[in-house]
Amino acid sequence: MKKYIPFVFPALALAIVVFLGYRWYTSQTMRSNGQITDFAQGVEVEELSTEQVDKLKPTGAQDIPSVEMTGEGETAGQVRYEIADGKVAFTVSADLAAPTGGSFYQVWLKEVGGESKKKAFRLEAGKGGFVGWGAISADTLPFEVVVSREINDDDQLEETVLTATVQQ
Repeated sequence: MKKYIPFVFPALALAIVVFLGYRWYTSQTMRSNGQITDFAQGVEVEELSTEQVDKLKPTGAQDIPSVEMTGEGETAGQVRYEIADGKVAFTVSADLAAPTGGSFYQVWLKEVGGESKKKAFRLEAGKGGFVGWGAISADTLPFEVVVSREINDDDQLEETVLTATVQQ
């Protein structure tokens, strides 16, 4: 037994180094799977003031850029946005069926051509359907706006309902 004791401590140290190396490797590979990315970490969604929201509401006199959202079935939606002061202020409005079974509609911002995503805000029922709004840095352009039906309030996108891409 005494002849094996000199090998126990180096073996234990090697096991700790291998474990820490494995943890580092898995944390680095999670970045490429869209879990923790530069896009998701760098995007901060800000709330809009009532003045900004009113400015983005559809009226006949204003010419605000908008993008139609696409989805399956008879769902329809629109993203209206304005780029000013280094920010992209946007509203999402969607004509969707009322969620059932404790589900809700969530808006996500997604990197174009990638899997990186950031949870933005929940859509709330309004007069013309479901609506929500926010603002992000103009440096993130272009980005995708994704509306999903969610059951769990976590960081996993569950069921995509509508999508649109906001360009510069």
